Amino acid sequence: MRIVVSTDKCVASGSCALASPQIFTQRESDGVVHVLNMHLSQNILQKMREVVDACPAQAFTIEDEENTAEITLVEEGEA
Repeated sequence: MRIVVSTDKCVASGSCALASPQIFTQRESDGVVHVLNMHLSQNILQKMREVVDACPAQAFTIEDEENTAEITLVEEGEA
């Protein structure tokens, strides 16, 4: 499974960083999401689904959802 966060879509609401501070933070310059931990364990999977669903900007996309053997989080967009 791959979870992609598009920094171009992020509106800096901070909901992901508040829900999962061990995985996300916000850039100081503009508040846009920044990924702290790219390799996720099975026990955090449900929390990640909640974060994805709660994002007001719909900045997250889940790819290869059936394959949960390896869960990676990828940040895409402008640096």
